[in-house]
Amino acid sequence: MRSILLVGDDGCQTNAGMGTGACIARTIRFRNALVDQGFSVSVCSPSEGRAGERQVAKALSEGNFDCIVAISPFPAEAAVGAASELPLWIDMNGMHPAELQLETDRDGRAGERMLRMLSLENTLLCRGDAFSTPSQRQAYSVYGELLILGRTMASEKNQLGVFPMSHSSVDLPDISRSRDDCFHIISTGSFNLWFDDEVLFNALELAMEQDSSIRFEVTGGRVPFSPEKYDNFCARVAASRFKERFMLHGWVSVEKLHSVYSKASIATYTDILSTETLLGARTRVLDWISRRIPIVCTRGAEISEDIEHNNLGLVVPSGDSDALAKAFLTLSGSSSLREKISMNQAKWSQTLGAPSHLFEPLFNWCEQPFRVVGKQYGKPTVPLMNSSSYLRKIFLELVSTRGFSYAFNRFLRRIFRIPNGNANSNK
Repeated sequence: MRSILLVGDDGCQTNAGMGTGACIARTIRFRNALVDQGFSVSVCSPSEGRAGERQVAKALSEGNFDCIVAISPFPAEAAVGAASELPLWIDMNGMHPAELQLETDRDGRAGERMLRMLSLENTLLCRGDAFSTPSQRQAYSVYGELLILGRTMASEKNQLGVFPMSHSSVDLPDISRSRDDCFHIISTGSFNLWFDDEVLFNALELAMEQDSSIRFEVTGGRVPFSPEKYDNFCARVAASRFKERFMLHGWVSVEKLHSVYSKASIATYTDILSTETLLGARTRVLDWISRRIPIVCTRGAEISEDIEHNNLGLVVPSGDSDALAKAFLTLSGSSSLREKISMNQAKWSQTLGAPSHLFEPLFNWCEQPFRVVGKQYGKPTVPLMNSSSYLRKIFLELVSTRGFSYAFNRFLRRIFRIPNGNANSNK
């Protein structure tokens, strides 16, 4: 059986509260799927930047691997930077430039961050021998990016492929539920830039006004790149006449999370309509489905279509608090409907959502991994990070947004290797 180096984030050195939750979840799903299929898997969770490249190179030197499977963004970048000639599968875990479109330029460095991410994405697209995405929509987008780069899509007998490996369930030994007299609506995970906290809060207040049994319980929430989302939600809760019925736990232990799951009547997420919503995935939903927790969500992300088409929950229009509240009340008033949805989730988890079905392209490639080496006719939109062209582009961006003095100060700090206190800065 093939030996695989999985480069991702297993959560041992980081946690979801640092904004790496999606990468951690994706890494664990890939690892479990590959191990269950019988592959020999070693996991490397590198740091960002050159230190990460050295960590991947060290892992490669200590093993005899047949291929590399890497999860984006930063772990995959480290895998590419390690300059191995092994076949490389890259999971483009989210459309990160689309995420950055939602950022406010609160510190005058939004352009710098966009250039950083575009450089990273180009680096991955220029090197990967196969790609996967968490949605079919993003797979189409990646194909378009590869064509714009002018990558040869076939080399001799090998085809450069992009495979949607979207929504897989999780095998759980115990999904037992505890019950009380309350109707528990839960939300788990990050309050990201595309999370519609305002619509969710308004819908919860509307529903609580009509059903005194409703409680709302949150785990997760605040993340570094969008702290205001969770902070604003907490402020609304503090001013609410129903504030005693909100339980805001923040980031919690696995044991506490399982306790919240065990009490859940339904789970919910709400999206702002955006490019990220159009192309992205909602990994947390897979944990809810695997635990047979009915879902209420807004329309937009690809998984909302799966939820609607397979009757895994109720889907309402984006931005509509009244419709969202009505869906909450529909499920709180009908245990039979909740049970029917849970049964549909169990069926989906064993068929369309089964890991053995969704990860089949990865299994096939890992059995016979190959390089796709061909001519590239186009050029990256942003040069390779740390190249002279890239640094010049960053310098000019900083001059235009922050002024020459700031840009020159950053230049001097780089020369003398003085830390600037930003973990996601250009190293």
